[in-house]
Amino acid sequence: MALRAAVVLVVVACVVLAVSKEAGHVGDIHWRFEPGWLALCLVALMLFQLLHIELWRLVLRVLGHEIDPARARAIWSTTLLARYVPTSALMAVGRVALSEREGVPKRVTLASVAYELAFTVIGALALCVYLLWRLPALDAHEWVRVVASLVLVGGIVCLHPALFHRFADYALKRMGRAPLPLSIPFGRVLELTVMYTVSFVVAGVAVLAMAQALHGLDAADTYTAIASYGVGYLAGVVAFVIPGSLGAREAGVALGLSMALPWTVAVAVAIAVRLLQMGVELLWAVATPALARRRARSAAV
Repeated sequence: MALRAAVVLVVVACVVLAVSKEAGHVGDIHWRFEPGWLALCLVALMLFQLLHIELWRLVLRVLGHEIDPARARAIWSTTLLARYVPTSALMAVGRVALSEREGVPKRVTLASVAYELAFTVIGALALCVYLLWRLPALDAHEWVRVVASLVLVGGIVCLHPALFHRFADYALKRMGRAPLPLSIPFGRVLELTVMYTVSFVVAGVAVLAMAQALHGLDAADTYTAIASYGVGYLAGVVAFVIPGSLGAREAGVALGLSMALPWTVAVAVAIAVRLLQMGVELLWAVATPALARRRARSAAV
């Protein structure tokens, strides 16, 4: 707990320090407000959420189980809010418990959560690797690009059934659970990797739209803005002890954006995107259970 508290304090202090340091330069920035770009940011964030819900449903289906679509969306959306609890473990626990009520064994839901985490990390990493290969500053440091690419390929290989299934069965055995009945075929692994990467491109479009809404961005820097969401997501995974990765994810997005925008603007865009994303997550968490209840009442009638 002391270590977690220290990490939280360090990250928050760094963000506060960065914001306060740049506060004096706010007046020097040419700010603007474009409602159309803001609307695109909102739509992209909502689509990003929907894509991850449907991808989790697809993972469950490939693992041999399926939940009513309305209930699945409600379970995913409501348990997502639990990631704002330190370590985000409550999110997995809640999803396992609620899915079990729908007839999905605990070990299958745990496997789906593990797959989901792996796919999101790989998808975000794919964007970061693309960014590294596009940065001229790394032309003299080719090894960085090669190492990052090898890490990406290694992550995908680790999801091969021969490796993942063996590791999952070992972990379930240690927890006193039955072995995993199915694992995702490697062909499907590659398909899901592409799908999750596309979802992060959608989230990157939200960052791009927010940057355009508040300041403006050169067309040549479009890929940098889109890839910056992946940088932020990976920063949040590293800082998993922080509730919701608050501060860490914004710092990662701002770091990626700072390659194309002034640091003050990058921080403002990162914070604005995160606040809007939290609003979207709350909206989904409220709306999806209501829709699931309405569907259940209609089916009963």
